[in-house]
Amino acid sequence: MSTLVVRPVLPQDEVFLYDLYSAVRAPEFELAPIPATQKELLIRMQFRAQLSAYTEMYPNSCYHVVLLDSKPVGRLWVAPGNGEFQLVDIAVHPKLQGKGIGTVLVQRLQQEAAKVRLPIRCCVFRFNPGSLRFHLRLGFSVVREDQTHYFMEWRPVPLL
Repeated sequence: MSTLVVRPVLPQDEVFLYDLYSAVRAPEFELAPIPATQKELLIRMQFRAQLSAYTEMYPNSCYHVVLLDSKPVGRLWVAPGNGEFQLVDIAVHPKLQGKGIGTVLVQRLQQEAAKVRLPIRCCVFRFNPGSLRFHLRLGFSVVREDQTHYFMEWRPVPLL
């Protein structure tokens, strides 16, 4: 049986986290008519920008590396907020997607949120249909949308 754990990000995780970010984002750049070195620079710049933005937007957040049998396979970024949990980001390496890892992670967060009767909110990029299906399957619903994102929410079942 496999063991799935999360632990806080450490400085030595940066190489893995960049590789994960790059693997997840690579499909967006496959058809882009720019040289590979420029794609690499662009992805690296976006990685740094995302890290900086999330750190600034969610100063009390918990940024975790996901480990499967002690090997890093993903990341989970959660921010406890004012009356909610914000699922800032979740990513599983594309080679391991579809194996239930993300589902287990979100279900664990849902159990934690249900204990304190708080909703989980997240934002899904409009042009990521796989992520939208994933969240809908786990009970999230779209509460609003704009031109680039779906704003989603999961609420625990009320006690009778």
